[in-house]
Amino acid sequence: MPGYENHAGFNISNSKLQVVEVNYINDQFRLVNVNEAPFDDQISFDSLNKSKFSAQLQGAFNKLQNLKKLNSKTVSFTLPFELFYTMQIPYDTSLLNQDLMEEFKWEMSVLYPYVVPQDLVLQFIEIEKSQFIQKDMALVFGIDRTFIKLLDEFCAKNNLKLNFVDNLHISSERSLSISNAIKYKGLILSVYLTKKFLSLFFTFNGKPLFFKTIPLNDFSEISDHLIRETSNPSILKIDKSQIDSVFISGENVSHNLAATLKKILGFEFILFNPFDKIRPIPELYESKLYLEKYNSFSSAAGIAFRIA
Repeated sequence: MPGYENHAGFNISNSKLQVVEVNYINDQFRLVNVNEAPFDDQISFDSLNKSKFSAQLQGAFNKLQNLKKLNSKTVSFTLPFELFYTMQIPYDTSLLNQDLMEEFKWEMSVLYPYVVPQDLVLQFIEIEKSQFIQKDMALVFGIDRTFIKLLDEFCAKNNLKLNFVDNLHISSERSLSISNAIKYKGLILSVYLTKKFLSLFFTFNGKPLFFKTIPLNDFSEISDHLIRETSNPSILKIDKSQIDSVFISGENVSHNLAATLKKILGFEFILFNPFDKIRPIPELYESKLYLEKYNSFSSAAGIAFRIA
């Protein structure tokens, strides 16, 4: 594909670094790498030591390089929920982009008074007024630019080019829409689960409607949160019966968990495979990560698949 650069996507969690690499070989996209490496110590993103984080990232990357060297010089990252400031608010669609960003920074300062708005890098997704939502809204993500700088420095040190940085659930949603294009129709709920967070993303025919991240004290809380958010979501005008499909992914998702949630909520929770629509190189058919842990790589896959 003219102009396409081989691309590797990394997902950073508190316990490991995952990689998914896509290369363009013989006129087709091929999946060439699915791997993960643990950090030497668990990372606490609530009280992050930036120097230690950089050292742990480098150490895990070195382990991945020992398993299989990257063919790609262009890389992207997904980062955990703890590092993002998120809001979904009505906005004036007539504002110019610069004025819109200033408005979002001010709203962030109100919602998160301990954050310096000028320190944030913002990204937003437009949500159009529809039968499910009464106003045009913006889903806004903010991240301290320090973390972008850390990733940029890591890439420079390893002779790599930083391409994209994204929220892990938004990236996972991209891999879902690609791998399940036929089923990804109607009112869809995507659920992403980590040890500390439950994240929900409603879409209709591929267009975003509502996003929410919920802190967890214990996994036993998951079903109560899902019951509440599918029965009476704060912004959406929906009925539980209107939900066409529910997909689930994340680092702590199992078929047993999906079966338990189905009994409680009545939905079929689909553990999707983000690699369904891309041809792997033969050696990946011997990889347990590719064959058995595919769902946990949805974020790394989504950012690896991203080309714009």
